[in-house]
Amino acid sequence: MTEASARDRGMRSHDAILGTATELMSQHGYAATSISMISAECGLPASSIYWHFGSKDGIYVAVLQRARVSLLEALPPVDVPGADVAQRLDAFLGSVRDSFQRHPHSLKLLLAVGMLRQDASTAALAELRHYRDTLLAWAQDSLSVVFDLSRRPEVSDELARFTLRTASGTAVARWFEPATSLEIGPLRIALMALASHHGVLVTRAPSATRVTDVS
Repeated sequence: MTEASARDRGMRSHDAILGTATELMSQHGYAATSISMISAECGLPASSIYWHFGSKDGIYVAVLQRARVSLLEALPPVDVPGADVAQRLDAFLGSVRDSFQRHPHSLKLLLAVGMLRQDASTAALAELRHYRDTLLAWAQDSLSVVFDLSRRPEVSDELARFTLRTASGTAVARWFEPATSLEIGPLRIALMALASHHGVLVTRAPSATRVTDVS
C-alpha cells in the first residue's frame, strides 16, 4: 500500500467515524453515545476510533467543530434585506428556517442544553461556548438590522437570546417528539411584540411575505 493510499484510507475511516458519531450524538446525546455504539454503527474497531480521536471527548470536540462550521457557514449575511421591519423580520426568520432545516444535526448538537455533561472536557466546553458566542453575535447583528437597533444594543441582545432560546427548546423537544418543528409564526409574533414593548416601531407584514414553520 502506498503512502497516499494509506492516507486516503485513513481519511475515509476518520470521516466515517465522525459522520456516525454526529448521527448518534444528535439522536441520543453525548452521555448516551458510547464508543461501542459508534464502532458497531460505522463498522470500524474501537481501536481505530481511539487512534483517530484519542477519546470519546476527542470525538465530541471534532463533532462540535464540524457542526459549528457547517451551520455558521450556512447563515446569511447580517445585512438583512427588506424595506421595513416586517419584511426584514420575514427575511431573517426565513434564513433561520432554511439554515436549521439544512443542518438539523448541527442544531441539536450545538443548541440543546441537555447535550453536554458538566464533567466533559475543557476543550468540549470551550468549543460549545465558542459556537454559542458566535451564533449569538450573528443573531444580535441581524436583529439590530431588522429592527434598526444600532443605538440600542441591549434590545437586540434580548431579542437574539430569546430567538436562540426558542430554537434551543425546539432542539431538545425533538429528542422526545422528532416531528417537532421550529414554530416560525409564533416566534415572529413574539419578536414583534417584544420589540414593540421596548418602544420599537413595527408594522404588520403583508400576508404574501409570511414565512412558514420549519418542517
